[in-house]
Amino acid sequence: MKITSNTKGQLAVSKAELRAFELGYLPSRPLYDARYDLILDDGKKLIRAQVKYADGKPSNVKGAVVVKLDYEDRSKKFYTYHKNEVDVLIVYIPKVDKLCLFPLSVFAGKRKMNIRIQKPKINYSKDVKFAKNYYW
Repeated sequence: MKITSNTKGQLAVSKAELRAFELGYLPSRPLYDARYDLILDDGKKLIRAQVKYADGKPSNVKGAVVVKLDYEDRSKKFYTYHKNEVDVLIVYIPKVDKLCLFPLSVFAGKRKMNIRIQKPKINYSKDVKFAKNYYW
């Protein structure tokens, strides 16, 4: 089987569904194309989750992965995620075989996000998203 970006996305959604079950959520997928990939039902509320597969490498950073959060339409306009579209971002990181769950405040309006999976050599932590702080 050829591994495509669609295959990777489906793997990430399947991992997220399994984890949701383990945590007591009932996951559902939308029937039609939507800005979210899963709906997580905890019996009290519904949470719209966008799911991403993160194997991209930032050009100048080791020990991190990059997550592309935007898309570009045919007229070269970029779209990012906003509060009226999704509630959380779930990122599957195959290098560590773990999922991270990010609240909207971390990713809303951003075109990409770097996630550290290893401690940096220098103690720089401003605006750094450490995967271990978001494991789900």
